[in-house]
Amino acid sequence: MNLRIKKLYISFLRFKKAFSDYPFRKFNIVEILLFWIKNKLTRSQFLVLSGVLVGLSAGLAGVLLKTLVHHIQSFVTKDVAFEERLLVYAIFPLLGIVLTAIIVKYLFNSEEDKELSFVLKDIAQNESRIKSNKMYSQIIQSAVTVGFGGSAGLETPIAVTGSAFGSNYAQRYRLGFKERTLLLASGAAAGIAAAFNAPIAGVMFAFEILLTGLVFTDFIPLVIAAICGSLLSRVILNEDAIFILHERDAFNYINIIYFIGLGVITGLYARYFLVVGQRVHRFFGRFKKQVLLRALVGGILLSLLCVAFPPLFGEGYSNIRILHQGNIDHLIHESLFRYFEPSHLVIIFFLALAVMFKAFATSITLSSGGNGGNFAPSLIAGGLLGYLFGYVLTAMGMENVPVTNLMLVGMAGVMSGALYAPLTAIFLIAESSTGYDLFIPLMIVSVIAYTINRFFSPINPVYRKLADDGEIFTTRQDQNILSHIPLKDCINPSSVVIGTIESMEEVMYKFRNSDQNSMAVVDSNKQFWGILTREQLRPFLMGRRHPDETSVSELTINPAFEISTHDSVMKVTKMFDEADVWQLPLLDENRAFLGFVSRSKILANYRALLKDYSE
Repeated sequence: MNLRIKKLYISFLRFKKAFSDYPFRKFNIVEILLFWIKNKLTRSQFLVLSGVLVGLSAGLAGVLLKTLVHHIQSFVTKDVAFEERLLVYAIFPLLGIVLTAIIVKYLFNSEEDKELSFVLKDIAQNESRIKSNKMYSQIIQSAVTVGFGGSAGLETPIAVTGSAFGSNYAQRYRLGFKERTLLLASGAAAGIAAAFNAPIAGVMFAFEILLTGLVFTDFIPLVIAAICGSLLSRVILNEDAIFILHERDAFNYINIIYFIGLGVITGLYARYFLVVGQRVHRFFGRFKKQVLLRALVGGILLSLLCVAFPPLFGEGYSNIRILHQGNIDHLIHESLFRYFEPSHLVIIFFLALAVMFKAFATSITLSSGGNGGNFAPSLIAGGLLGYLFGYVLTAMGMENVPVTNLMLVGMAGVMSGALYAPLTAIFLIAESSTGYDLFIPLMIVSVIAYTINRFFSPINPVYRKLADDGEIFTTRQDQNILSHIPLKDCINPSSVVIGTIESMEEVMYKFRNSDQNSMAVVDSNKQFWGILTREQLRPFLMGRRHPDETSVSELTINPAFEISTHDSVMKVTKMFDEADVWQLPLLDENRAFLGFVSRSKILANYRALLKDYSE
């Protein structure tokens, strides 16, 4: 045994000595040890180890973010009287959005994409490489936004941070695209698992949202990362399931009609939530270059909404517990509605407006400069909507209405419809509430809500433009492969250029000594003029017409399409299909000719990638 340990130690020292000459960057002892372990383990074994490390890192990031937000909110709202609390609602949401906008602009010097869009784009367009600053930028920004009362959630920033950990870990240890994507998704799954103590929901989230259109046979690292993230969060924070609501009613088939109705309501509300988000985003798009003005406008609007409806302040999870405890009067007492005589009508009106304005509060938070996600807002809106539905049924004289069950299932319904992730919603609520006995109503409501939103738009409207432009993967495998092909790899290396001032004899000579059927024509300023094909020159090449009868500029024709450097290969493929040609010219912004994009080169790259994906 001692001899074996000695041999391993000598092997490690040799590896360290050889690795010390690595030219690009210095490595610490832990990284050198991991490289050495990587060389000793099989691919599957190293991925399992990687899943553990990425899961722990993402879980720790989730713990850090939740702790930061907890301390900030405790500082802001602890032991505050009603009049002072209204002042808190009026000042701090505005302050949070302005501070976040300043941090993004001056500390990170960028206007970062919100939610998961840039992660999906990095998977499809950047081979799952995420910038290293995403491992901490989301924590800082979302802590300020949500801690000061922004109406958004922490789960998406935690997932993005976990994705960045997984991606950068894979880049550091020079793993391939598949391994990089798998560990990116593992980090996100661990982040969601840490946020909700729900490892299965974390895995479902990775498959439904991040890995759409991708096929993996080795998903064990994903599961292990989710477990590690959840365990670490539970050990450090000592939190139990988030939505444990005692006195929950057992599922009764007699109440099935309630859940079907709630499924329709949550589905329509989820559509409303998405449409409001898009319109608010377009409104704040007018202030694209006026970062501080945009933050001020958004912050003021959000503060006004929080003053009128306190449940819109911050994440809002505590509101679900308050409603479950039957303390609806407490929520109304903290709002301006305290000046109205309490009645069923006032309560219904208050809850209905809170639910409707929740979509505006979240959209304003995210579009005006704040940072966060739609996870918590969709859950809180669903909980409020479920409670409102149950309250109305009770007020109408219905007996034995399962209000708590409707709250929990409503969360899943809105989340399923708003995020287009029914499985994530089902398992998230089942795990985070220990409501496994509610699987049937959870499935009914989530599927109905998801189906309604799929009816309006097959792809989540948040990502529809990206999908149409081929910038993210979708369930269409052909489109995914095409979007992964760089346009520069499809240029014909034998492209020939002729000038408008060249003689017909020179042009005919080039055609006779080339196997190309088309040549690009440029003017004296090297700008693209058009194309000349062998078919057009055939009468001159065969001697039926004399070259002096015409000139190059007169014979030149315009191509069916011109390709720009910003066009995707998927868009170019549609051009080829419509024009029914084999080559199209690629031009830069100044109309300089860069080469012919070849249809056959696209097909060759497609076949090569298809082979890689099927292995």
